[in-house]
Amino acid sequence: MAKYKMIINADTYKCGRCSRKNWKPGTRNDYMIAINGISRTLYNMREVMWQLELFRGNSFITSEYSDDNPEENYGLSDRYVKLLQKNTIKYYDRLCELNRQQYLSGYGFMQGYFSIDKIIEKLKAEGTVKIPFKWLYDIRQYDKAMDGCYMEITKIA
Repeated sequence: MAKYKMIINADTYKCGRCSRKNWKPGTRNDYMIAINGISRTLYNMREVMWQLELFRGNSFITSEYSDDNPEENYGLSDRYVKLLQKNTIKYYDRLCELNRQQYLSGYGFMQGYFSIDKIIEKLKAEGTVKIPFKWLYDIRQYDKAMDGCYMEITKIA
């Protein structure tokens, strides 16, 4: 069975100017710094799909929901909940002096779209895919400071 390596590359991220009155760019700066270089091993295509869904901001996947025991893990499968826990990013917001956490995804309001099926097809055919942060956002929400930042998934075994 194939395994995959996922890595976040935010080396090109340009920190935005911020202040106590304009704190939002500072929070984004701290988040982008925190996720740069994060990597995960994904053990099958199902986990690849989960990681892609999470990256674009979808943390509740209906295929992983079961009515059998809705109180436990909010009805989500144990394997999926483990992936969510592994992908909970905790970081310190220096300007607001707060500890924050969110799932590993883009930052902020994401209205962009990319086809997970097409990404998976390309991964199977070529062995590697790059998903630019730009794909996560509608043009109105995208910040050019993220130009060059991406998630990469590569087949490793």
